[in-house]
Amino acid sequence: MQNGRVTIWKNSLFILFSQIIRLVTILIISVGIARLYGPVAFGQFSIAFTIANICLVIADFGFDVLLTTEISKHRSKADILSRKYFSIKIIFTIISLLIMVLLPFFQTFSADSRALIYTLTFYVVFSTFTNFFYAVFRGFEKFEYETKISFISNSALLIFLGIFGFLKTPLVLLMILFIAARFLGVVLSVIKSTSLIGSSIVKIDFSGWKNIINQILVFGIHFIFGNLFFQLDTILLGLWKGDHAAGIYRSAFNLMILVLLIPDIIISTFLPVLSRLHIENIEKWKSLSRLLYKILLFISLPIALIFFFFSEQIISIIYGAELYSEAIPVLKIFSIIVIIRFVGEPYALMITTSKRQHIRMIIVIIATVISISLNYFVIPIYGIVGAALISLGVNFIVGAGYILAGRNNSLQWFVEARIIIVLLTVLFLALFLSYINAKIIILVIFVIAYLFMAYFIGFSSKDREMILTEFAIKRG
Repeated sequence: MQNGRVTIWKNSLFILFSQIIRLVTILIISVGIARLYGPVAFGQFSIAFTIANICLVIADFGFDVLLTTEISKHRSKADILSRKYFSIKIIFTIISLLIMVLLPFFQTFSADSRALIYTLTFYVVFSTFTNFFYAVFRGFEKFEYETKISFISNSALLIFLGIFGFLKTPLVLLMILFIAARFLGVVLSVIKSTSLIGSSIVKIDFSGWKNIINQILVFGIHFIFGNLFFQLDTILLGLWKGDHAAGIYRSAFNLMILVLLIPDIIISTFLPVLSRLHIENIEKWKSLSRLLYKILLFISLPIALIFFFFSEQIISIIYGAELYSEAIPVLKIFSIIVIIRFVGEPYALMITTSKRQHIRMIIVIIATVISISLNYFVIPIYGIVGAALISLGVNFIVGAGYILAGRNNSLQWFVEARIIIVLLTVLFLALFLSYINAKIIILVIFVIAYLFMAYFIGFSSKDREMILTEFAIKRG
């Protein structure tokens, strides 16, 4: 049991390091482009990069998640499984590339945005193959391979982009260096996976493809629309309001993405645990889900307060107030989305682990349709603030959908006395901050006091015992 717990925590740490490396790299690149090249160029990069990431989801289509679980159950067949999944993944990669190449012919992007979109098609190819090999490593529980390769490729990327970025190299050439770093990751992954399995998995094998497609269809559709409803507004702003608006909007959006790394890591870590508990111990499944809800809620509240009341300072420090002042009200709106996303994740996880993923798929499809429909009317009139408000509304609909889907198990969480006390305390703090000229030192004092209060009042003794049991490595 101890070895299993240590293994889980070792793997969790490697997942954490890998995600932090990738996210921090993208954040540094985004901030660098925003400051060195200005809002227009940053908008062009944001539009192209958002399209590339959506197409990357199409190329991945959830195959990597399924491959990880299949290899973990049948390691002796890892080479056969990998070749089958690799073969189908090639087809989905071709589809995603066709979308990227053809999209500029049907929509009016600026010439620079089009050039970046075409250039980043190679980023999609190399990234989807790297993700595939990472799934193989995870199936063997060799998470350290992913972390090492991610560190090497992203370190090389930051070095080259740092040098050529300060030299104001044209953005398209800068993206070629970006792609070269991703290619390095593919090469290292191929070498490592071959040594791990004992033979090359880069071979074609379409046997059993219908069964694989049937297994992954719901997950793939959910991943695609889950990304569309959340990120499509950047593309729509670029189309209807121009590159500058997209750049301003994305500057605030990237800060929100950074903090959303927290629930992603926690949910990824506990997905297999809750999947097993739903079968073995339904009461433990409910209690652990409730604990995750409280943890994520309590974490989200101070983050939201900081985003809302210190948005001007945050934008000024990171991007510069002179060029990005329009992002300040957007970040205030995103502060509310942070709470919604944090709170909604445990409910979404309960849907997935109770084998009702089709519900999540339906919710995000509806959200995407609503987002496109409302943004069509709102963005041309109200611009980036209108897009942010639509994003807030759509995220609220998605969160409410998840909560309603799990209402039989968790609706009583909202009326728990300890949670109400914490919420009232935060409401008082928000009112206090709204009436004073808040200084950083005041915020630090209140956040520290809040953390003590949330831990000792928000959590019961039973909750704290479960935290120590589930979130700490036992020794001896």
